[in-house]
Amino acid sequence: MSLGMTPQASFSNLRVLEPLVHGVASSANLQITKEVKHGGLGVITAAIFLSGEMAGSGVLALPAAMIGTGGWLGLMLILLFTANAGFSGTRLGLCWIMLEERYEEFRGEVRDPYPAIAEKAVGRWGRIASVVAISLTLYGGGCVFIVLIAQLLGSLIGSAGFSLSLCVWMVIVAVG
Repeated sequence: MSLGMTPQASFSNLRVLEPLVHGVASSANLQITKEVKHGGLGVITAAIFLSGEMAGSGVLALPAAMIGTGGWLGLMLILLFTANAGFSGTRLGLCWIMLEERYEEFRGEVRDPYPAIAEKAVGRWGRIASVVAISLTLYGGGCVFIVLIAQLLGSLIGSAGFSLSLCVWMVIVAVG
């Protein structure tokens, strides 16, 4: 039984990551330039930096999170959040590709890609909401590192016989 489709030897007919929005250039008519910028990060280096950044504090907090949620429930939540992060990353990548295709000013280096995507999607309030969310995320990440370093220093120095409360160590770490 033939459906009128013949198998292709090439993977160029796969359109899995192509945006499903009318008016966006498809991979069939998108002109790809062969010019390469030198001096930037390579794909492997960028992947190592991103995975280290994303897994850094999360891996440190993972045992406590698993104990707090229970064994199997914790594992299911980790798998769910991993799939959610992967899906969100692909959608953000597609949004960025659409911005580059539609607007000339986004084809070079852009300092604030997430607020730019939000502004073009919903307007000025999208940019503001995106900047607020990014700022809160960065602030929260910094607070997590302050607590982790304070706990580490407290236990390290505490084993030498000098003990201070966690709050004092957090102030020392934040100021120092």
